[in-house]
This record gives sequence, C-alpha cells and structure tokens, in this order.
Amino acid sequence: MLLVSGVLGAKLLFLMKHPDKSHLMFNGEGFSSQGALLGALLATYVYTLFDKTKLHVILDSAAPAAILAYAIARIGCFLSGDDCYGIPTDLPWAMSFPNGIKATEQLVHPVPLYEMGYSLVIFILLLARKKLINRPYDQLFTLVGLWGFCRFLVEFVSANEKVIFSMSSSQFGALLMFVASVIFFVGRSSKKNSP
Repeated sequence: MLLVSGVLGAKLLFLMKHPDKSHLMFNGEGFSSQGALLGALLATYVYTLFDKTKLHVILDSAAPAAILAYAIARIGCFLSGDDCYGIPTDLPWAMSFPNGIKATEQLVHPVPLYEMGYSLVIFILLLARKKLINRPYDQLFTLVGLWGFCRFLVEFVSANEKVIFSMSSSQFGALLMFVASVIFFVGRSSKKNSP
C-alpha cells in the first residue's frame, strides 16, 4: 500500500506541477519526489487509523530509508539522463548527457549527483541523530527540514522552470518543507521551555 501510494502521489503532484504533460499520466516518466513523500505520509496515516502502531513510530523509523531510497533513485536519473540535470556551467565537474533520455551536448550541472550526495549525508545524520535524540517526529522533521533546505539550494542550478515567485515548483515545495520543519522544532522548543 505504501509503495502504491508513494507512486500515485509522485505522479499526481508531477501532473499538478506540469499540467501540460498530462500525456505522461500512464508513462514511466514524470514523477515528483515531494509527491511521493506526501503519498507515503497519507498512506501511513490511514494505516495507523486501523492499527495500534503510533504514527510517529512508523514515520520516524521510515525517515532514513526514505532518503536512502531517494539517493538510489537519483542514481537512476543520472544514468538515464532523464532531464533532471541542471543549467549549463563551465565548472570542472560539468557533464553532458548525449545519450540520455533527454539528451544534451551542453556541459551542465550534474544535479542528480548533487542530490545523491546530500541525500547520503542526510541518511548518515539521521542514523547518528537517532542514537542521540529519540523523541516523537524528530526523525521525520529532521528529514523534512534538511531535505527541503538542500533541495531548495540545488534548485538554483536546476533546469526546472521558474513558476512561483521566481522559483521552480520543486523549489517552492522545498521551501515549504523547510518552513514546516522550523515551525515544528520552534513549537516543540517553546512548549518545552514554557512554565
């Protein structure tokens, strides 16, 4: 159920962001990682309505696996050259994707490698943090905050179209993720410090 919900969420949010690409509805292209996260969160919530497991236990346990899965998915994007690459650059590590699904001869930012890199760092941080802090929703909102922050920065060199306040829809979504995390941790801190 979780896998199906994640895939459906990924496809639906992609189509909401790109209504002009409705032809990709039943295609292996066109997914949104943020949609996958939302779909998985919704499915998990529904599951806990019928099960005695607490929501935070499942979400906190799944957080490291979610970002590791994202890192693995970025390897697939990189190897296929599926238009997830970035804007042209002359940096020493710039790459072209002449045989990619969406081929380009230009030297561009290898955005999937950036995403894979920060995802692996977040994965390691989550594992280390769990040993130090094990409070409800800590892993989830640490993931949401770090992922949102990193994705927000990477979108500056992404080739995604700028559509909302000079941001891509993915960058705007990443900003919302980061803000949600900040609100959670500030709110929890203020509750802890209140008399």
